[in-house]
Parts: sequence; C-alpha cells; structure tokens
Amino acid sequence: MKFYLLIHILFCLIILSFNVKAQNQIVADLSQENVEISTDFLGAKILLFGAYDGRKGDDIIVVVTGPKGLATIQKKGNILGVWVNTKKVNYINAPKYLSISSNRDIDKILNQKTQKISEIGLNNLNVRIQPGKPINNEQEWREALTRNMLKSKLWSVNENSVSLIKNSLFRSYLSLPSNVTTGKFEVKILHYRNSKLISKETSNINVSKSGFSAEIYNIAQNYSTLYGILAVLLAVFIGWGTNLVFRKV
Repeated sequence: MKFYLLIHILFCLIILSFNVKAQNQIVADLSQENVEISTDFLGAKILLFGAYDGRKGDDIIVVVTGPKGLATIQKKGNILGVWVNTKKVNYINAPKYLSISSNRDIDKILNQKTQKISEIGLNNLNVRIQPGKPINNEQEWREALTRNMLKSKLWSVNENSVSLIKNSLFRSYLSLPSNVTTGKFEVKILHYRNSKLISKETSNINVSKSGFSAEIYNIAQNYSTLYGILAVLLAVFIGWGTNLVFRKV
C-alpha cells in the first residue's frame, strides 16, 4: 500500500509540475480525499502535496476548514458548595475543525491587517455570538472558545510544517483527530510572494460515518424521536442488568 501511494504521488507530482509550467498557477493533490469514521476510528493523517511556480522567498499557507455550526462555551459557578454550569454562550458559525499550516511563521509572511482580512489566525475568525441576551466580557468568552477548540485538537496552527522543495514543490500533512465531525472540509493552498497572494488552489475532503456508527448517526439525524426512545430503553436495560448482577453478587 505504501509503495502504491509513493508511485501515485510521484506520478501526480510530474503531472502537477507540467500543469504549473503551462498555467503559471499552484496545483495540489491529496493522498486521501474521503475519510470514513467507524467505531474504532483513531484519527487520520493525510498527505497534501503539489507544485507551484515559485521563487526564492515565496511562502505557502494551507488552511483547512470543516463545517461551521454551533459551539457552546459554559462557565461553572459554585452554588451551595457544588460546581455547576451557571452561564453559557453560543457561537453560531464556529468552524468544527480548523487547521492552519505554513512554511514559516505567519507573522513573517503577512501583516496583522492582511491576516485579519483573510481570517488567517485563530483570533481572526469571524465567529458570531447567538443573538439574544447581552454578553459581558465578550473577549474572555472568545478566548475560552479558542482554548477549548485547541484542547480538543479541533483547531490548530502548525507554523514551519509546510516543506518547500526547490521553489517548485511543497508538502504538508493534515491530521484529523478521532473526535472530528463529519461533512465537507475545504482545503485552501495559498501562494504568497512578498506578502501578496500570487495564486491559490481549493479542494475538498469528505468525512463520513461508516459501519455501525453510520447507522446510529443516520437514525439520530433522521429519526430523532425513535433514537431518543431507543436511548432511554438502552439506559433502562443497562441499569436493570447492572442492578441484577450486583444483587446476585
């Protein structure tokens, strides 16, 4: 399998190099475009490689963004000696997955203004709080969101991780954690020269459920009432079985 992958990569690099020379743009490919999540899924490591019409001093930034949706941040408080969730903030368009990789420090590639406009950097994401009650200390909640996503390995910044070869080829690895969500992931490869965007390439990775976990996921999504009933019955059955075992012991 590794030998086949190596041959595939070499063949693709040859084709990509010809395309770059002919079209003066960046082109790329992935070692895996479809990732299936099963019950024993431990994560995935995907090779991103390609060719670009570069010069000495050029830079490559790779941004991988997963589906966007609801992310909840909760704050605990001490009530009668018990720590419970007392406050929460919902972000309605937070990326469920985000990976930013570059060949060197991003601050040396782009100034702060360009990073903000391009939403490159964890603090530059245009995430919005769900409308409703006024929020105090919004900056603290935003920092908590970043900490939580970094801790769960769903957000990451990987500077100096993109390898550039003779100003014409590049290589990078993308790691998907075991808790990654399903959906379509956008992969953007950005080619900069003197902090100016020269070219870019976009592709996708599809992450989906497979096997028994896929059946559970489909039932939960399409038959939520049935899923709830089954979950309650399963909990009752497990509780009854545990009680029966300990009674005999």
